[in-house]
Amino acid sequence: MLKSLANDLSQPFITFTAASSGVVNEYLGIISSASTVLTSVSEFITALFRVRALMMLMWGNLVSGMAWIVMSLLPFTGPYITLTYCIAELGLGMSLMGWNLVMEKLSSTSRGEILTQYTAYANVGGLIATIGAGLFAGSSTQLIKVPFILSGIITLSTILVLRYSDVDYEDPARKFHIPRGIWGFFSLTTVFTFFWSFAWPLFPLAQIYIFHMNYVNIAIISVVAGISSLVMRRWVARLITRNRRMAMFLGRALLTVFPLSYALAPSVYFIYLAEVVAGFTSMIGSTAYISYLYDSSSKEDMKVALGFYSVLQGLGALAGAVLSSFVLNLLIPFLGLVVDIKTLLLTSAVLRLITSFWYLKLREVRS
Repeated sequence: MLKSLANDLSQPFITFTAASSGVVNEYLGIISSASTVLTSVSEFITALFRVRALMMLMWGNLVSGMAWIVMSLLPFTGPYITLTYCIAELGLGMSLMGWNLVMEKLSSTSRGEILTQYTAYANVGGLIATIGAGLFAGSSTQLIKVPFILSGIITLSTILVLRYSDVDYEDPARKFHIPRGIWGFFSLTTVFTFFWSFAWPLFPLAQIYIFHMNYVNIAIISVVAGISSLVMRRWVARLITRNRRMAMFLGRALLTVFPLSYALAPSVYFIYLAEVVAGFTSMIGSTAYISYLYDSSSKEDMKVALGFYSVLQGLGALAGAVLSSFVLNLLIPFLGLVVDIKTLLLTSAVLRLITSFWYLKLREVRS
């Protein structure tokens, strides 16, 4: 809950802050994909070494917490905000690997129920923080620095809590080996993440130049999604337990709602309505795919499988987000900014929907 509190003081606002500060080139593509790319790279690197889960959690939170504080003390220019945010996400990736290893141990008896339960606890920690940060900042990119600093301080405080944790993961001896039969899942993850991330740099630009949002609007969007996650937790847990392939398909297919809403919605209120779907997609995203990976791997293979899964997802995200930023700037002289944004959002929606059907073809595995 503490880590979620820290994340939700900062993460929902980072791309909006960058775009509001005038970052509209490839830097925005890097920032919008960094939470996937850099955490993935960090998770992959930590997968190569035998390090205990709690140590990864503590070191990762140290790096991430310090980076958020340093970011807040520097100007929000393309190079500064990009560099410090990337360092924060590298730290987050290290802590996520530790967290995923702990959760594999805790969820071995009932993947869907336990993973969604912990995700719900995390969401509770961030709802008040997000709306409070949005109301505090209003339309000011200078005031948002205060929530960013608090995010860093709270992240650092989690290290003290982790010192007293009674759950750890002892890294087993292993070979550098990828489980058989999982490359199809890896390939699909890479391709889908490419099409998924294609829209990421477009969302903050649409928020500013189409819907003229401020930090309060961003906070409301995040809170609606968080409340929706809490409401849907038990239903998602049952769906994952009974039909995980269908859950994975729906979790991806419904992601088309977001680029469609930003491209076609007449006002910000329709964006709020669309965020109800985010409760389902985020809960599926944080549970179904990782549980599939757990059950497709042995204890000896699982850490390496997690690392490969993360880095392939990261490569797809980086390629999609940076390509989107490049194409956007290329087409602005011909289409104008608003039409350009809407066209690329619709393109992303169609590609997301087409690719999601391949999740129905994955082989089913059981814990």
